[in-house]
Amino acid sequence: MVTEYLKEKTIAENFLQEMLEADDTGNYALFIKHYEVKHLVNFSKEQFESDIKEMQNRNGENLSYEYFGMLQGHPIDDAATSLRFVWKGIYEKREALITIGIHCKDKAWYINESSVR
Repeated sequence: MVTEYLKEKTIAENFLQEMLEADDTGNYALFIKHYEVKHLVNFSKEQFESDIKEMQNRNGENLSYEYFGMLQGHPIDDAATSLRFVWKGIYEKREALITIGIHCKDKAWYINESSVR
């Protein structure tokens, strides 16, 4: 990885750790902590709980993860930088790709994408 993105990787990995904790504990507030409000319009607590239940049935508990790499992200509003970081998630029932997309706006970092596939 290009050295200039080490700070961003650390930020994304910290967000990932919080989101995995939120998944395990059902903590909606922790899960959405780093999203801009406008990106949560169609993502209610009920939707979160439904998604988590489905994901836990499909994957089981997250046991660990391994870093794969970084991709340039798609433009997010007026953010100068948008990056996606990818890990292999190792779950009880299967392995999956975990993607966390981040962008910086007004000197604060936000999540703009999170997926487990």
